[in-house]
Amino acid sequence: VVTTATERGPVGMTVNSFCSVSLNPPVVLFCVRHQSQLHEAFSAATVFAVNVLAEGQEALSQQFARPGYDRFGSVRWRPGVTRSPVLGGAHAVLECLTDRLLPAGDHDIVLGRVVAAHPLAPGRPLLFHSGRYGELADGG
Repeated sequence: VVTTATERGPVGMTVNSFCSVSLNPPVVLFCVRHQSQLHEAFSAATVFAVNVLAEGQEALSQQFARPGYDRFGSVRWRPGVTRSPVLGGAHAVLECLTDRLLPAGDHDIVLGRVVAAHPLAPGRPLLFHSGRYGELADGG
């Protein structure tokens, strides 16, 4: 779930396009659709946080995927070092300064420089693949 703070309050959305771009300096990207109700908020944002959800947070993933501007409801969160919302119980969080927006078809690619990383919480990350949630298999 990518989040940012706006004058209207916190906003966030579940994204399906997120990846690491560079390790030195640390840069990541996510994509936001032009038609999204949150496009304006994220295209104007100077900072954002990437909240990697933990196993068991499927409902939170679905809440931030639904249409509408206010998706926070009663979600527990705190402002991070960039003032972007850090979600309670997230497996890990990367806070970023927006570097640039690149138009790409019906989406914008948002590039951000990682300025803070919150450590991994115990447990495993939430996985979503081929239209459904899954679990990591135990290695061995």
